[in-house]
Amino acid sequence: MALVDRDDVRELLTSPDPDATLVYVEGACRVVPADRVEGLSVVSRRELQEQLGEDAAGGEPSDERLDELAHRLDTVVRELGG
Repeated sequence: MALVDRDDVRELLTSPDPDATLVYVEGACRVVPADRVEGLSVVSRRELQEQLGEDAAGGEPSDERLDELAHRLDTVVRELGG
């Protein structure tokens, strides 16, 4: 079972807070404002947008691209002890 999925990535990218952060806490990922991060910080909205690069300028990323990002972030969480 994935710790980070497409919906988590989409929620972070569409957050109205430009400083939102995806965190892993108590066995689940959540999108929270940067000033309320408690737990394992996975990635900020700004960092994720940088990873998307030109893809971000073209509108919403495809489901396939979101899945790719989710898989990469899922690996990060697992390596950090999630």
